[in-house]
Amino acid sequence: MTWIPPQPVLAADAEAQPRRELFSTLTRIDGWGPGAWQEIYCNWHLSCGLLAVNDRAGEDEEDADGSVSLVLILPGQTVLPQHLARDEAAVVAVADWVLRQVSGSLGRSSAGKKGVRWRTFSPGATVRATNACWFEPASQREAPVLFLHLHVWLPLAGMCCDGLRFARFLRKLEAFARRLSAPGRRPDCAAHIYSVRRQRALREALPRYGLVAFLGRGALLARAADGSPLPACAPLKVPRRHAVTVDLGSFGRVHGLGIRRGVTAVAGAPYHGKSTVLAALAAGREDHPPGDGREIVVSEATVLRVQAEDGRLIKCSDLSWFFPRLPGVSATDFSTRHASGATSMAASVVQGMAAGCRLLLIDEDSAAGNFLHLDPGMRALLGNDLAGHRTLVEALPALTQRGVSTVLVAGAHLASLSVADRILVMRHFQPQDGTTQARKILRRRGLNVGAGATPIMPWRQRLIADDPDCLLGPRNFLSVDTREPERPVIAGVTLDLRRCGWTLDAALVRGALMAAAWCCRLTEGAPMDLAGLERLYAELISQNGLRAIDPFDTALMSAPPWLLVATVLERLPRPWMRDAAKGVGNHPDQRASRYLC
Repeated sequence: MTWIPPQPVLAADAEAQPRRELFSTLTRIDGWGPGAWQEIYCNWHLSCGLLAVNDRAGEDEEDADGSVSLVLILPGQTVLPQHLARDEAAVVAVADWVLRQVSGSLGRSSAGKKGVRWRTFSPGATVRATNACWFEPASQREAPVLFLHLHVWLPLAGMCCDGLRFARFLRKLEAFARRLSAPGRRPDCAAHIYSVRRQRALREALPRYGLVAFLGRGALLARAADGSPLPACAPLKVPRRHAVTVDLGSFGRVHGLGIRRGVTAVAGAPYHGKSTVLAALAAGREDHPPGDGREIVVSEATVLRVQAEDGRLIKCSDLSWFFPRLPGVSATDFSTRHASGATSMAASVVQGMAAGCRLLLIDEDSAAGNFLHLDPGMRALLGNDLAGHRTLVEALPALTQRGVSTVLVAGAHLASLSVADRILVMRHFQPQDGTTQARKILRRRGLNVGAGATPIMPWRQRLIADDPDCLLGPRNFLSVDTREPERPVIAGVTLDLRRCGWTLDAALVRGALMAAAWCCRLTEGAPMDLAGLERLYAELISQNGLRAIDPFDTALMSAPPWLLVATVLERLPRPWMRDAAKGVGNHPDQRASRYLC
């Protein structure tokens, strides 16, 4: 496998210069032309640690135009306890906590005349690994080392260097670094570590209790526009029938609503909290900071929200389980550049399963109605055109047999509840058990209750079969534009991710696009199934962090979950992908022609 290893932040042959020389240089070049800034492109000693100043600007438009890369290097033990230096959850939590402290210490990132414009990754409602703040593993040094990465626009006064203003910024940076280790900050950092480690322990405990998700009692699920809890949001109450207590050992016991394996239906009138619950379960695949309100709301890490995506690209997918026949095309080897709502959902289900999804989230409001459920009258009208067709509701028992659970939000069609193992009814944003009542109504209406005999759904592996340089190119260069995160541009191709089931920001999308490009490299040009590719990708990230996919620190990004990477791979024209059972053609032109239908 050919790839560029992560580059050192400090060049091995570059000796760090003394602090007094840095500030002396800034005073000397104050008022000089912009070219004088080159004199500070060096490694410097500061009162708190080391500072690397590099003129490499990012490839994105936000990072260009005179920005430089500043990497502050500090002793890691000042914020990360030595006994947790190899605990991945603690390392990510501390790095996230440090990033949350930056803004309050350095002032606004879009400073006016008195300040310096700067930016770094801005954590929101999730705790993710990023290349904006990371630790070098303790196994490589005697103690962990903290790296904080900032993009800074060098200040100008007219067309001259404003060295004195930049010096004031650096003194603020030093003061920030000293405050990180202040005794008053330690309880906040410890609470951050505890919260993230407890969430991960709870997520790991789900299989032991037969659960796929858990909503803690007292959680605040409803979100405001900025992602914070709605002020009027009432703490979650748990119906007795669905109450579960999970023992987390040293993290104590947590009480809440357990979502068990199988099919769970969530019903309710409009604006009573159905979609709010589904959004909380989708967000539960990631960790949240203290105070978010969802610290004990977790889901399987492999959760996937499936929505109708009219017009999406589908590449060589076997949809015959749902549609035995499709006019003019092969249902067992289906490709199109303009999918319908029904075929897009079917493709998302089979592709998600191949990528490792074990929990599907489906909202009636965002689903294709003719794929979710068909009533007997419509089947009678359409006759043979629907012969053998299965709706998603009819397929849910087969998915359960394959180990894929489902949470289905239904508010219009009673038949959607017929295959549910349990039914929750949302009233005024609080869940109540509605299983018994719903089943009585279903029987009175003559609707079958229970799964019945359903053939097992076939399990298809998905293969990447393409040139390993199809995205990165031989020069290891990838052009990415994430100004519009839900419609990013990669290598000149606009990717539509508006209804892919993920809440996206620029850093997360950038990470997913870079990861997808490197995943093509990991195949080494041979067909590889997604399960094997996931293992290689996880190994690459665990060994080298995010700098494995951006070795030159060209842009700020956060670590993408594997299913998001697979989502990107499936929606890009290249790499070419197909089901393993169909084999792979030898001629690139033959493979490419399959996407022109």
